[in-house]
Formats: sequence, C-alpha cells, structure tokens
Amino acid sequence: MEKSTKAAWLRRAWAAAIVALMCVMALGLAACGGSSSSSAAQSGSTSASASSASENSASASSASASSSEASSLEASASASSAAAGDVVTFTDSAGRKVEVPAKIDRIAVTGPVSQMCMLTFAPDKMVGLSNELSAAEMKYVGEEYGKLPVYGQIYGGKGDFNKEAVASADPQVILDIGEAKKSIVEDLDEIQAATGIPCVHVEATLGSYSEAYEMLGQLLGEETRAAELSDYCKQAYGSVKSAMESVPAEKRVKVAYLLGDAGLNAIPKGSFQGQVVEMVADNVVEVENATGSGLGNEVSFEQIALWDPQMIIFAPGSVYGSAANDPSWSTLTAVKDGNYYEVPGEPYNWVHNPPSVNQILGMQWFVRLCYPDQFDDNIADVVKNYYKTLYKYDLSDEECAALLKNAEPKK
Repeated sequence: MEKSTKAAWLRRAWAAAIVALMCVMALGLAACGGSSSSSAAQSGSTSASASSASENSASASSASASSSEASSLEASASASSAAAGDVVTFTDSAGRKVEVPAKIDRIAVTGPVSQMCMLTFAPDKMVGLSNELSAAEMKYVGEEYGKLPVYGQIYGGKGDFNKEAVASADPQVILDIGEAKKSIVEDLDEIQAATGIPCVHVEATLGSYSEAYEMLGQLLGEETRAAELSDYCKQAYGSVKSAMESVPAEKRVKVAYLLGDAGLNAIPKGSFQGQVVEMVADNVVEVENATGSGLGNEVSFEQIALWDPQMIIFAPGSVYGSAANDPSWSTLTAVKDGNYYEVPGEPYNWVHNPPSVNQILGMQWFVRLCYPDQFDDNIADVVKNYYKTLYKYDLSDEECAALLKNAEPKK
C-alpha cells in the first residue's frame, strides 16, 4: 500500500474512532441527564462534550439540592402538623377549655370518686392513688394497683393533695370526677398553674354516669370500654327510674340510713351522699345544716325514735349485728319487724362514701329491697353482672351470698 493511501486510511480510521468515542460519551451523558448525542455531534470536539457534561452535572446537583430542600420542608411541615395534632382542646364539665395531649397514657386522680371510676375504666393509666387500697378492694380491682404511690385528695376530710409529688410522677392530666364543687373552676385552675399539668373535671352523678364514661372515653381514647360502661349505667339507671315511676310518693318506703359505731350518724335528705336513698325511698332524716360529708349528721337516738322509719339500713361496721338485742334499738318499728339491713361494703360501700359508681349497684339492690314485686329477676344475678362488667371479676355463688348475707329480706 502506498504511503499516501495508508495515511489517508489512517486519517479516516482515526476520525471514525473519534466519532465513535464521542457517540459513546454522548450516550453516557444522556443516561446521566446530560446532553443528547446529537448535541455532541454538533459540537464537533471532545472539549465541547466535556464542557457540556460539566454544565449538566452542575444542573443535576442543583436540582437534587432543590428537591432535597423541598422534601426537608415538607417533612418539617409534616412534623409541625403532627406536633400540633399532639395537643387538643378538651372542654370539661365545668366549661373549662383545657389543652391536653391527644394521646393520654398517664393520669393522676384527685380523690376517691375519681379513683373508683378509673379503677373500673382504665386503671393501667393511673400513676398513683388518692388513698390506699384495702385488701378487699385489691381482690376485685387487682393487687398490682395497690402498689401505686398515694398522693392524697383535693376535697373531703383530708384535703392532703400533694401537688409536688403528683408533678414528679409526670402525669399528662390530673383528673377530677364526681360532684362539681362550687369552687371547681378556681380549684382546678390553681392546681394547673401550680403543677403545669392540665386539669380536667368530669361531672358524675347517679343519673349521669353514662355521660361521664362517654366523656372519659373521648378524653382518654378508650371509646370501646366507655361504650360498654356507659350502656350498662344507662340501662341500670333507666330500669330503676322506670320502676319508681309506678310507685306513688305516698307509697315510698320511709327509710333512715344510719352509720357510725353507735348508729347515731345519719345521711340527711338533700345530701349528695344520699342519692341512692332519695331516688328509691322517702328519707326521713330531715335536719338543719345537712352535711355533704360521708360521715353524715350526728343525731340522737330520741330523734331516730321520733322518725321511727319503716326501714333502716345500717352502713358496714355500724350496729346492725346488735340492734335486735339492744334495749333501745329493739323498740323501733323497723327492728321489731325485722325490716333492717346492712349495706354490703366490698369492694366499696354500695350506697355512699364515696358517692361514686358503686352507687349504680347500690340503687339496683336497694330498689329491689324496697319494692320486690316490681322485679322478676334475682338480685344475685344483678350483683354478679355488676362485678363482671365494672371490675371484670366473676363472683362465685358463695362470694355473692356472703356479700348479700345481711342485705336481703329475713326469712
């Protein structure tokens, strides 16, 4: 081959190689977001291709950074939205608008009524107790809850609520359930300011436990359990109310509810503690300055004799066991007729002290005691259903009989 021919061939081969190389580079840049192969071909040199690759690389980096920044802003906005959703405004029974966590797992109770309600509803959320649990209480609600620390109560005889100890337990909410005291708004606002912990009041009376459990369900995110207890309380209250609608006022049994070591304390008419007696019977205990205390008003035996009620119910630990043989008590009509009873007291007094959800059972027992002809069911079945629903405890026949030993008509 002649040198000129060979040189021409080499030039053509070299040019072809350069073109091929440029095509490969263009395809690679296109795959990476670079310029197209046609742009590379139009540039006509490898330096132009390198410049194009550099510009496209910078553009890709800028786009990636912008995308990352946008994602970060979206994540921040999402986090802010979630954070905002962690706190909700809850309007309590006192009309107070309280900022509370959307998910509540830790609560402190303010007294025995709150404690009793929570032990039936969501005891695992409690960080402490208002008062120690007895062995009888732990039998039904669980021994593990008896190990919780005691912080005292806001209202009642003690008034020993330890705000510092409660704050150190780090509850998310301080919960007050029960009667709305006249100073409830000021009291809870003061505790909330002192502890920095949201305080919520849920009113609960004999006729409103259904609504109270519904409100607790909304507050604590326990709607299923709330519905179960609300339905039970609604049905129980409705059945007693319906029965009493057929009993004329003048036919109501005249009753005195007596307590204390000597039986000389009485729950007066108009007292918050006497809701069960007032709903079902005619409370004969009319006194001046009726107290709302669970200890009742002190009365004399002479006054009780003047009232001479048809029926007497004695609180646990009073004089039920000795009344029939006592020279004074045995002269009363109710004792002579054998129409006196002892209120069952496990895990709590069924009728009062504290006036909490225990009264839901108390009214069902008491109405059947006063007007047995109004019902065709068995009181033992009513009692067992209550313990199963409220405490998730299956009473045996023997346990039920022991509870009702002094609480049923004498045979």
